[in-house]
Amino acid sequence: MEIFVNERPIGEVAAERATVGELVEALGVHVDPGEILTTITLDDEVISAGDETRYARRRAAGVHRMTLTTCTVPVFAARLRRNAREALLSIEGRLERVVDTLGRGEIREAHGELAVALDELRLTMVLDHQAMQLGAGQTFSAQDELAPLAEALLGAQRRADTGATRKLLADSLLPLLRGWDARATSGVATGPVVT
Repeated sequence: MEIFVNERPIGEVAAERATVGELVEALGVHVDPGEILTTITLDDEVISAGDETRYARRRAAGVHRMTLTTCTVPVFAARLRRNAREALLSIEGRLERVVDTLGRGEIREAHGELAVALDELRLTMVLDHQAMQLGAGQTFSAQDELAPLAEALLGAQRRADTGATRKLLADSLLPLLRGWDARATSGVATGPVVT
């Protein structure tokens, strides 16, 4: 198997009895101490370094080329922030579809789409917070801004009040998310600063 770190050749390894996880661990000495491992490419398959279940116990036999891709923490943090912002835009689009679907009376479809959007929003907020912890500045999302709105949405859904749900989404949640997007775009964020 040919081994590369950021396209820099490390050499060939006879890896018939090793796992990919063992090789990744052993190759850590070739990774710059100021960088973190972001992806592992096995032939043409790219795997996130954070997805250890996909590679840790996988047999290395049969893999012809393994490339470890790394980057500095600030670059990785900026990438996370960009991914969080892109996810936020996707959530906005999904919520706009929910508002339209509720307006047409397609309740079941709207609630399914809303559940997905809210789960994606939760994950996006986690991603935004992680980017901040890695040094990408302040968060653009704010849980304290979302909490009262989430309670109101939950109440409207418990009452099966489609009109209130639609109004909360259109008049409160979507403008809040657009404000977060504006903060993310302008670089003016909220929350704690990590230095």
